[in-house]
Amino acid sequence: MRATGVKDKIGRAAIELFATHGVDGVSIAEIAVAARVSQGALYRHYRSKDELAEQLFAAAYRQAGEELTAIGAAKRGFAARIAAMVAHFCALYDRDAPLFRFMLLAQHKLLPRVDFHGPGPATAVQAAVAEAAGCGEIAAVDSAAATAAILGIVLQTAVFHVYGRIGGPLAPRAPALARAAVAAVAALAGA
Repeated sequence: MRATGVKDKIGRAAIELFATHGVDGVSIAEIAVAARVSQGALYRHYRSKDELAEQLFAAAYRQAGEELTAIGAAKRGFAARIAAMVAHFCALYDRDAPLFRFMLLAQHKLLPRVDFHGPGPATAVQAAVAEAAGCGEIAAVDSAAATAAILGIVLQTAVFHVYGRIGGPLAPRAPALARAAVAAVAALAGA
């Protein structure tokens, strides 16, 4: 029980620091200080800062993929699925901005290194696009390009928030972002 609490404190402190300074901009010593644990306690759970970052990223990525897959299975209709998925992304950002920023800003470095089995966020969105196109609900479209457009609309909005170009919570923007995502897919299908 005690070890779990320490590991949770380390993970939370690392996410906060990684979100602010990037993985490369943080030391093990800084993580230990922020978590209020010794460096030895940190090393009992993780061999290195990179292992810590990879495990935190993999867990968050896996959870987001599972949640989006469940949303895709629960909702009927392409527009409803995309709206629920976009709302989920926005709610995650609002609920835990450091975690979202960490995932967003570290994905290019960490995603290729993560041994991940199962649906990730992009896979879940792409499955919704492919299913809608496959059953004729939407026009035939390159599902990868459509997924990129959907995620781009959401993630670029989050990037603008991270860098102070837009303010306030993202959840109120979710309906408009979802409409933009559905419209982008329709435009790609017409291309």
